[in-house]
Amino acid sequence: MATTIKAGLYQPDPIIGDDEQLIAPEVYIDELIVQINTPDGDMVLQFTYEELRGIMAIMAAEQEKQHLFIRAQMKNN
Repeated sequence: MATTIKAGLYQPDPIIGDDEQLIAPEVYIDELIVQINTPDGDMVLQFTYEELRGIMAIMAAEQEKQHLFIRAQMKNN
């Protein structure tokens, strides 16, 4: 069963769009994909769950690397 939610407000890129108003994108989620659409229905981004898991793994590794860097700095001080 698919789910559609409204994401937070963001300012569109001034180079891409001339509109100065804030936009609330829609996030569509079903058993195969996650899509981010504009309020007009234009797709901005689409991930499969395998791609999303890969992105989340990279983000977790980056956070862990930052924590190790902070711990190393604390030990040196």
